[in-house]
Amino acid sequence: MPRSVRLSLFLFFCLLWAAPSPAQSLSPEARRDLSVLATVYPGVLRAIEVGPGGRATVVLADGARLPYDDGRARTPETSEDDPDLKTMLAQPYPLGPVTAEPPLWFSPGRQRVQAFFFALYGHDQAAVRSSLKPVRFFNQSIPFNTRQGAADAFSRVAARLETLAAADPGIRKFLLPASGGMVWRVIAGTDRLSAHSFAAAVDVSPRGNPYWRNLPRGKNMLAVRRAFPQTVVAAFEAEGFIWGGKWAEFDLMHFEYRPELILLARLARGETPPLASVDGLLRPAR
Repeated sequence: MPRSVRLSLFLFFCLLWAAPSPAQSLSPEARRDLSVLATVYPGVLRAIEVGPGGRATVVLADGARLPYDDGRARTPETSEDDPDLKTMLAQPYPLGPVTAEPPLWFSPGRQRVQAFFFALYGHDQAAVRSSLKPVRFFNQSIPFNTRQGAADAFSRVAARLETLAAADPGIRKFLLPASGGMVWRVIAGTDRLSAHSFAAAVDVSPRGNPYWRNLPRGKNMLAVRRAFPQTVVAAFEAEGFIWGGKWAEFDLMHFEYRPELILLARLARGETPPLASVDGLLRPAR
């Protein structure tokens, strides 16, 4: 073999050896977030393509390709209107009792990547409806999505709440009647689909629990938030639901299934639950 060819091959393999692997290129934050998504939504992430600078594109089971971090600067408004996956997961959901009024625009969970929810629960009304099952909630029947374990989680919440209500009947006024399940609609004042569209949320006692659009923006709601039974909130959170009562844009009636935010919150407070590895999903960007 000519010396020049041997030298070229040597340099090629040196460069190949020195080049960072996709696993090395992925930032710790991206690895954590994507591992959390892979843990709570098994099978939804098909591949993670990692490009220069660790820029990751997530390929979903339905074929959608979503940037983890598209590099765009966002205002609070655009963070809700058009988030990437990193933005969707950025605000830490606060587990435990409410101790202070949240700052404006602090509403973890309101930032939703709609294409991701299509992949989770269905791309249209017909697809969502085909995945529903009725869940008994006290004396009501509420349709919930069976995909991603949402209906089973809601059924476990209902069982927890019935036990609580047997010991403290006073909590029923905060819960009943409930509404929601599958209601295909946009969020008021936006063109974004509500979590209710995917049958992954419930509103408890809508007439008794206030909503931010019905009161002045910036109104201090701390006393009202704290009056809502913490045992009820804890029952929902234990099964992967977040509470709209912890949002600055408060929605005290609203609980939605967001196990990724609950898992991130557990990690943030030092717990060490097992996480799915994403190493097998990593690919160099094409």
